[in-house]
Amino acid sequence: MFLAALVVAISFLAACSGGSKDQIVHKWKFSGMQSPQMDRMMAETDAKCMAMDDSMKNCTDTTKMKDFKSQKEMMESQKTMMTSMMDKMKAEGWIEFTKEGKYKQNMSGTEDEGTYSMDEAGKMLMTTDSKGKTDTLNIDELTASAMTLSTPKDSTKIMFTADAGEAK
Repeated sequence: MFLAALVVAISFLAACSGGSKDQIVHKWKFSGMQSPQMDRMMAETDAKCMAMDDSMKNCTDTTKMKDFKSQKEMMESQKTMMTSMMDKMKAEGWIEFTKEGKYKQNMSGTEDEGTYSMDEAGKMLMTTDSKGKTDTLNIDELTASAMTLSTPKDSTKIMFTADAGEAK
């Protein structure tokens, strides 16, 4: 009885520890990002644009009016650029992990490659890009069809779905 329980326990531990490491070996399509910092920036930009509208309504000085319009256009342009970048990442972004501990990625039209490793628990991902920059990400979710990574410093979540055309 004890021996059977021990075999079951060892099998369970082996399945748990190896599952995540094997599941990450895949090509993943970028599906979205949740960033408290980006959300805050977008909300601040919206508030500033509304303030600019109020200032322009009460402005009689044509020089100040031009400045207000210019500042508002610049803020709206930055917001549009951020939205376009996210749309491009959703359309084209991907990362692929290999069994050999290497990865390739394309985010925002820029391809890069490097190496990766995971901690024993399968909860942290450490990457080193082609320039030697290292990152550590939390693995919040890793299944056969979905992966969510988060940054420890600001809780940004990066979501991926398995690329069905590239299943390994």
